[in-house]
Amino acid sequence: MKKVFFFAIICVLVFGYTLVDVPSAIRVYARAEGFHVVVDAGHGGKDRGASSRNGTYESDINLAIAQFLKSELETRGIGVTMTRETQDWLASPAARNKKKSDMDARRRIIERVRPDLVISIHLNTFPADSSVRGLQTFYDKSGTTSKLFAEAIQNEFNRSPLATNRLAKTGDYYILDSTQFPAVLVECGFISNPDDEQLLNTTEYQRIIAHYIASAVATTQIKQTVNIME
Repeated sequence: MKKVFFFAIICVLVFGYTLVDVPSAIRVYARAEGFHVVVDAGHGGKDRGASSRNGTYESDINLAIAQFLKSELETRGIGVTMTRETQDWLASPAARNKKKSDMDARRRIIERVRPDLVISIHLNTFPADSSVRGLQTFYDKSGTTSKLFAEAIQNEFNRSPLATNRLAKTGDYYILDSTQFPAVLVECGFISNPDDEQLLNTTEYQRIIAHYIASAVATTQIKQTVNIME
């Protein structure tokens, strides 16, 4: 009887550990040679992020833009790993703190892939003033490489016909500071602004945003390579 009880306890511990440590939604891809980017679609699952009065959810738009960005980067010969490719988040079913579990899972993917750059896609909101709109890029506080890519992306937005004129800034975000790899976070518009919200719900605009991000990343990566060779 004692042996049966002991075996049952071991099974519970092992099964529980598996649920906590290896969420089924995580897919880690082998790192290929060449420049590689982790594209992180913020939020997902029960964590839907910011929302609008019209029922637009940040997590849905983030994923759509991230998927277009993956395609745009790969077209330019850049390797891509996605932290999530579905509407689900990465939280373990057994985790008490689902948000922490989700963010830890994203961090583990980044650390295993060891990318040249992390791009996290998000949306902004400012209900107190619905006239505020536009795109803005943030970077981690530690690295010049992150700043270089963030400024390149922001400058690409500012030069484009998109309604924005902002500066890239440092940001206090977990996804930026959780690893040692260069990382930027792109706030792709304000869903509290009616014009931004309407545009963000169209595939054409989602693709345009992805195009400008990918163009900036590819151009900056080429310049970096040239500088290293010189």
